[in-house]
Amino acid sequence: MDWTKTGYSWDVIVNVVHQTNVDNTIGSLSGVLLDSVQISENYYSDSRIQAKVATVVKENESDGYVDYGRLRIILSIPSRNWTSELITGYVSDKKEVTEHGYTKRTYTVESTIWGLLDHKVKASVTVGKGANLIKVWTSLVKDQTKMQYSTSGAQDHTFSSTIIYEAGTSLATILFELTESIDRMDVDGHGRLTIKKYTAPSKQTASRVLDYHDLRGLMLSPLEKTWVNFETPGRAIVTATVSKDDGKGGTTQEVVVGYYDAPKTNSTSIDVRGYLKARSDAYSGVSENPSKSELDAVAKKNWEKSQEDTGAEWSANSVFADYHAGDICTLIPKEHSAGVKVLVKATTIYLSSMTQGLTLKEV
Repeated sequence: MDWTKTGYSWDVIVNVVHQTNVDNTIGSLSGVLLDSVQISENYYSDSRIQAKVATVVKENESDGYVDYGRLRIILSIPSRNWTSELITGYVSDKKEVTEHGYTKRTYTVESTIWGLLDHKVKASVTVGKGANLIKVWTSLVKDQTKMQYSTSGAQDHTFSSTIIYEAGTSLATILFELTESIDRMDVDGHGRLTIKKYTAPSKQTASRVLDYHDLRGLMLSPLEKTWVNFETPGRAIVTATVSKDDGKGGTTQEVVVGYYDAPKTNSTSIDVRGYLKARSDAYSGVSENPSKSELDAVAKKNWEKSQEDTGAEWSANSVFADYHAGDICTLIPKEHSAGVKVLVKATTIYLSSMTQGLTLKEV
């Protein structure tokens, strides 16, 4: 749709959806306060998307919400025959205030992935050598949850060694680690878990142009630029507590530390900066007693991942144009300047004004 064409009106509907069947709509919320509806996405957040919505009804009246039902926020532009399900999520928090004969209820809505974060498996999970990623991922979701899912566009993978996750491990951790660097786990607006082939943002082609100086464009003043490279670490440390044979039939606990330092010529190194900034992480891999070399390898991987946060970021407001976290765009920040490829790192949608707050990250 051509979002530069203005003069349209829009409708927002908040439906109540069955907690275990996203295709089953129970009803809709009444008394929705449009200026309360806010939807936030972040590409690097585990839960991906969150929303706030409030209703006002007469005291002792129901607004239509059913306990443990999901909420689905739908935006439509009838004159252009355009409709989008922006989020379908679990209610994680509900607040209620009654005064002057009216009750205001505020709901926090979390993505389907949020429902996996505190889901701890009650028995160990073994992924055998030669197992296929899509089959394993699908089996875990089917066996462990009541969630709908889609693997359309996923890339399969054969595991070259056995992986064991201990009882008590977060199901989200298992699913994220199994798909890491192969597929990206996400959610769609209908509330389904999804996995699709992962391509690093820097390897993707920009699909839209954000020209700050185009009078027909969508971006609103001001455009603020910040540099985040000052916080990027030059050293990564990983620690683990392992069991060692004490030679007397027992075991002792020992802390093993792995680390990785940036190459001397790298912009994060102490040689370039004159000071050292380090990140420290506890080991969360699958080895029961990881060796120092294993921890060194994890530290290197963590350091390399942290380098994604170098470069510049821009923040700006935009007329709503259905931008989503993960979109790749070409930003033209200055008149007559060359474009910069950016990732839409985060976006907040304000449906009362039909605007979006954008955080754009150079990739």
